[in-house]
Amino acid sequence: MKNWLIVQASKVKKWTGEKVMTLTMTKLNQLMIESFVELEGPNAGLKRAFEGGMTLGHEFMMELAAHLEDKIERVLAYGEGAWIMFSGHAPTDASFREFEVDGVKIYEYILNDANCPWCKNIEFPHRFCQFPAGAYQGAAQTWSLLTQDNGLKVLSREIKCKAVGDEFCEWKLLFFPKDTPIEFAKEHFPEMFEDVDTGYIEY
Repeated sequence: MKNWLIVQASKVKKWTGEKVMTLTMTKLNQLMIESFVELEGPNAGLKRAFEGGMTLGHEFMMELAAHLEDKIERVLAYGEGAWIMFSGHAPTDASFREFEVDGVKIYEYILNDANCPWCKNIEFPHRFCQFPAGAYQGAAQTWSLLTQDNGLKVLSREIKCKAVGDEFCEWKLLFFPKDTPIEFAKEHFPEMFEDVDTGYIEY
């Protein structure tokens, strides 16, 4: 009986910790996004939050530099692991594929979460989860620079958001050959530039 009580207490503690983390994350993200948008307008404000996320993603990936694998397919595991670590639970779904557009080979990683903690119970006129979108771009670009001889270029964006009424939040990452001009991305993937016009990043 005592063992059962200890296990149940641990579960309650874990559940309580996750709830506190989610509530805190939601409120901090809300404060950041709403403040930036109020002070700088939607375009500059959302971009600022996104670029703050890029810095976090870059710094986090640098901490893992000695343990990174170079296979592009590992992006699926890295992306899910990052979501669990920073958002407190597994994503609802994730996918990875390779395809071509006008002879250019592109890798695509998509992650979505129907219970996204970054915008929980928030309604907003713009996609709200720009900070994690930026974190994914910063982390993925840093991973590419550390592991890929050809230095793939990366774009990451939130393309669906519960805050604007979508069924779930969704992020898309695209990996392009290093010599792909940003104009190519803008022409073929205009949805990646609707909220944030940040292009490739260099470190």
